[in-house]
Amino acid sequence: MWTLGLLAILAGGAAAQDDPAPGDRIEVTFPSGGTIIGKLVAAPQGAPAGSLTLDVTSEYPGIHGTLTVPKPDIVNVRKLRAVVVPKHDPGASDIVPPKTRPVPATPAVDVPETPKPAPADPKAQAEEELKKALEMYAKFPEPDWGPERRNAIKLKQYRGQLPTPLEREFLAGYDLWEKGREAAKKK
Repeated sequence: MWTLGLLAILAGGAAAQDDPAPGDRIEVTFPSGGTIIGKLVAAPQGAPAGSLTLDVTSEYPGIHGTLTVPKPDIVNVRKLRAVVVPKHDPGASDIVPPKTRPVPATPAVDVPETPKPAPADPKAQAEEELKKALEMYAKFPEPDWGPERRNAIKLKQYRGQLPTPLEREFLAGYDLWEKGREAAKKK
């Protein structure tokens, strides 16, 4: 019995250490599956009990301020590590917001240059482009792929994360995908 009681006390103490504290960088997941990242700050007066307030200024360029999220709207909270960039002095470091980090360039794909064919019939070109657009839309069907996914991929790149090969292909052919979506809806 004593062992079980002691174990329960220790487990409770360990769980308390994982709770985010003001100043921690966290990611909040909503029921929709969407996420937002920010630095946890003290809740303003009048905020619902149990709500979290995030300072999103350092995470999203052009957005300045805080966001208070009520507890019922939170599915998961995950602590993130601080972004650390080494200083010029050995052994010292500075915490820098992500907007000042360089975003790694997407690796260039070496495509062999093909000779351009002679100008063809504009109607045939339009049909060929429509066929490619419909193939692109079929490869990346809604609701998994669309404008929201495109924004999520761009945000991923902004954070310095490398999108998957499928995400890169979708992003590169997004205009073609849009044409395919419009054509599919007309049919």
